Amino acid sequence: MAVKRYDGSAWQTVAGLGAQGAAATSSSIATWVKTASGGETSLSGNDDNSQALSYTVGQELVFINGTLLKRGSDYTATNGTSITGLTALAANDVATVWTVNAFSVTGAIANTIVDAKGDLLVGTAADTPGRLAVGTNDYVLTADSTTGTGLKWAAPASGGETLISTTTLSGSSVLLDNIPATYNDLKLIVRDYLPASDNYSLRLRFNDDANANRHRTGTDLALGGAFNATSVNISAGNDNAVSESLVWAYIYDYTNTTTWKINDSLSIVTDATTTANFQIWRQWGVYNQTGAISSLRLFPDSGNFTSGTALLYGVK
Repeated sequence: MAVKRYDGSAWQTVAGLGAQGAAATSSSIATWVKTASGGETSLSGNDDNSQALSYTVGQELVFINGTLLKRGSDYTATNGTSITGLTALAANDVATVWTVNAFSVTGAIANTIVDAKGDLLVGTAADTPGRLAVGTNDYVLTADSTTGTGLKWAAPASGGETLISTTTLSGSSVLLDNIPATYNDLKLIVRDYLPASDNYSLRLRFNDDANANRHRTGTDLALGGAFNATSVNISAGNDNAVSESLVWAYIYDYTNTTTWKINDSLSIVTDATTTANFQIWRQWGVYNQTGAISSLRLFPDSGNFTSGTALLYGVK
């Protein structure tokens, strides 16, 4: 007897030959059929098709003329080769023994391929399954044709923003240098900038370039004219006693080596005259050099920093 499955249009044999007798030796369910001559109380040996009786103890079904007998009451089956304890059979009674044999489904994948929680089954070649071990926490599955499985676990690609550095503002200036050239833009956030002198704004110098007339600051979109400074202004003047300020500066296309650089800044600071008030400024800055930006220097209009923190992000 065969085990079959329906594929949506026809029944397909999964295991077994679908036959009985001698042909049933490869079947998943073996069938043994014997016509009695009369008086038999046991079954053994070859059946009508010269197939020797063989069964798995506890997995046999015994029928007499199509009626299923009860194991332990109507018969005894303990050795795998004979059935005993039957009521004497009459001549031409038909005894049938079914047994389920061990079998494997064609193309089955052994569960021993995986041996840990999170392991994955993957193809390592045509019609060849393999194991991909579970990856590090928070890693993602990534295609990689150079590996044996064509896949790998890897840290997620940096996207959005990546913190490059965190710098405390102190002294007369700070330099944010060694900026990697692996991002599209830069974003600078300065928290709680506090100048030692009252009403001084925060300035930014590209590539520590203090040559005259290479920077220009404007407060509207119609900025024009000549370059006239050694740095750009990125904030309004802050009170020197109240550090509640936030400065945001965005530098576009900072690795481009063929054109000038531009930044957009927005700041909210404590009013230097009336500390109960605030000021918000929006400004643009331009740097007329074509080299990639690799450093940024921050400093007050005059004097030193009292406090503040600069966070530099790379933006994809």
